[in-house]
Amino acid sequence: MKNFKKLFTPLKIGNITLKNRITLAPMFLCYGNKDGTVSEKMVEFYARRAKAGVSLLVVEASAVDAKGAGSPRMIRVDEDRFIPGLRRLAGAIKDAGGYAVLQIYHGGRYSLTPVAPSPVETYLTPETKIIPKEMTGDEIKDVINKFGEAAKRAKKAGFDGVEIHGATGYLLVQFISPRTNKRTDEYGGSLQNRMKFPLEVVASVRKQVGKDYLVGYRFMPDEWLPDGVTLNEGKILAKRLERAGIDYLSCNTGTYESWALPEVMKLTAKPGYQVDIIHEIKKEAKIPVFTNGRITTPELAEEIIASGKADAVALARPLFADPEFVQKTMEGKSDRIVKCMNDWICMRNTTQGMDAVCSQWKKSESSA
Repeated sequence: MKNFKKLFTPLKIGNITLKNRITLAPMFLCYGNKDGTVSEKMVEFYARRAKAGVSLLVVEASAVDAKGAGSPRMIRVDEDRFIPGLRRLAGAIKDAGGYAVLQIYHGGRYSLTPVAPSPVETYLTPETKIIPKEMTGDEIKDVINKFGEAAKRAKKAGFDGVEIHGATGYLLVQFISPRTNKRTDEYGGSLQNRMKFPLEVVASVRKQVGKDYLVGYRFMPDEWLPDGVTLNEGKILAKRLERAGIDYLSCNTGTYESWALPEVMKLTAKPGYQVDIIHEIKKEAKIPVFTNGRITTPELAEEIIASGKADAVALARPLFADPEFVQKTMEGKSDRIVKCMNDWICMRNTTQGMDAVCSQWKKSESSA
């Protein structure tokens, strides 16, 4: 661990202090039960990584509205009946030594019942066209309230915080992006209007959980599309979110549409490919900023933290491939970490409604 002094320096975010700078970023696993409840497999998955030393674990997207879920296997937080399972999950993470955060989510046009600020078509696959229903003013207010109610349930279930999902092209991004928001009312047009929905979601969450509860935001700095959200707009939104009471920004650049572009696919194969653009957000924000993007080694993570380009790393697939990533680093065995091969088998499974698996598990005792 002597070579990773910055990586294992504590970090204060909101009202908690992380023991190290390695966090688990949310990743949809398709491990939830078909009724929206937490499964034992999911509990075991998160507890194992907490036990191995991950400081903060953000549990994958939980739907704030049944219609806003992106899959029948997605866990839900839209009714009180889901609290017992969520309590078991949060307790397992905390008992294993990690902080537990629940990501709260609405898929918008990528939901089982597609809705969006505007009826702009998209494609889930090249053969599957989606034209979402345009949300009415009342529907917008309803979803804003549901985010707040979901956060309140997460707090009641024992989670240390919530993370609002405002990235990857889901509903909050759909309001911010001029590509998907063609509204002419108070929620469309200028950046000021397009930011209104996510900022009202933040206000709803804060109202329900109080000023001292941890509230993070999964943040998209740039859409990586010519007619989408730009980095300059991302900088403005980052500062507004900070003023609104967000405690940290966990950044993830691009959306499903931009990631499919050949030039972006080539970029995403490079180690640390998002670090520099996320550093631009860190320059603007005073709250902690988490970075990600193929950070597959602790050496690269240490370099990022030591250079001041981010306050923490948010790892998804690297911690999926090797649950003992942090433990091996602490024990001086970083050369034995099983690396994510970027073959997308995990994601291909979940898009077909199957449990996420890793092609690398068979190469190590670190099978999950």
